[in-house]
Amino acid sequence: MRSNSFNLIVIGSILFLLQLINFVSINQISPEIERAQVLAAISSIIIILIGFLFQRISPISGEKVALKGVNGFIYDPSIPKELLNELAWGTEAVLTSTAAATILINNKGINILKRGIISKSNFIPKEICSRCLKENKIISLVNTKFYPGREEFDDFCEDIPSVLIIPVNKQCFILVGGWSSRCFTKSDEQWIMNWSKKLLLLFKENNF
Repeated sequence: MRSNSFNLIVIGSILFLLQLINFVSINQISPEIERAQVLAAISSIIIILIGFLFQRISPISGEKVALKGVNGFIYDPSIPKELLNELAWGTEAVLTSTAAATILINNKGINILKRGIISKSNFIPKEICSRCLKENKIISLVNTKFYPGREEFDDFCEDIPSVLIIPVNKQCFILVGGWSSRCFTKSDEQWIMNWSKKLLLLFKENNF
């Protein structure tokens, strides 16, 4: 979409320039020509504005960050097999189909799963994660560099540029870190939220 928006801006600018050149080269101006020139100018400006609008809808993500940690998969052995199979499948899907670099699932204050770029530190949820559980809604930090309280995620993955916190229930949440700032799309967020609803049912079924 970003390349399409740039193309629209360029095309609109060229058309606007051409109609200006055409206007100054006309020897005799009639009302019909004036109307045609006005319409051409308005059309060019609309094309340029659409290009800028596309850029606002799909903001440019930041550069990929070289995150510190090792690539791994750690989970709590007490997780029921059915739930573990779902967690294994879901986390793999998140890491391969989105811009996620790391994922952590915390249940009842315990980190039951870590996958992707894993920190050696023990992540302890604090104010931001607690607010996610309390309000039962997703929290998206598109650029942690400018977000107050970003230190909460240092033990999750040091210098992680973007974070999604998705509640499963009042005691469990999914923490997803991205490779760059502004890297998660609305469809990414919606996909993970829908997956969290499936996890909610499995948590209840397995009394976990």
